[in-house]
Amino acid sequence: MVSVGNDVTLIENNLDLCSNAASELDAMVICGNGTDIKTLKEANIADADVFVAATGNDEANLLSCILVKDYKIPKVIARVSNPDHDDAFRKVGIDVVVSPELTAAGYLEKLITRPKIADLIVIGKGNAELLDISVNNKKVIGKK
Repeated sequence: MVSVGNDVTLIENNLDLCSNAASELDAMVICGNGTDIKTLKEANIADADVFVAATGNDEANLLSCILVKDYKIPKVIARVSNPDHDDAFRKVGIDVVVSPELTAAGYLEKLITRPKIADLIVIGKGNAELLDISVNNKKVIGKK
């Protein structure tokens, strides 16, 4: 994101991770809690085009997203670890809810149920897939 000219602000409450992130990333790093309105204001949340809550804690992600909704940010994205919480996130108006655990599980399921697939790429929100399959039947090689 930074590489394409976007300004990125990272809020992290772990001091060691803040130091590492500040030295490794081309982004403003704020040591604080993303569920604290003072920290969000320090991050200039009112000027944000996108807000992403990506901690491993569903409750913290949900609360921070609820807090930033008052600022009319055009796009709010949240990570959810527990799939049972997905509906709660959507009910409060979070634009995109992402579950890395469910995404990985779905990918693994497809690799298990389709063992001949060499590679699988899911496109969009799971609406399409690109499959890499070895074809050995000469009758179909080169055909559309």
